[in-house]
Amino acid sequence: MTRDGAQFPNDDTGEALWLAQQHGKDLSQEHEVRFAVLFPEEASALKFGLHLLRQGYWVQVNEYSEKPEFTHEVLADIYIPTTHGQITGAEQWLAESSASLGGKNDGWSFGGKSSGIAA
Repeated sequence: MTRDGAQFPNDDTGEALWLAQQHGKDLSQEHEVRFAVLFPEEASALKFGLHLLRQGYWVQVNEYSEKPEFTHEVLADIYIPTTHGQITGAEQWLAESSASLGGKNDGWSFGGKSSGIAA
């Protein structure tokens, strides 16, 4: 199968979507996509998590130690069409929404922790 550069651009998200399709994921359906946003302090992570929770998203706030400048992560599950544009749009929205609190996107994955496909 030939990779369509418009549907699967040459970036992390395009690569993850290409791998998902190669592993049999039906990308014509909406899927649960878990996004991770990192924060430098707990109060900021909790504030952003509450913001997302009020909008109806599943949210989890965790301590984080993999990068010294960040102490907490917010995980948010969002059901969206699984296109490059939808996923990068959601990442952009999360980045813009969390910027004033020091938030930084840290990638996404399909269906929570167990899918094995992430960007």
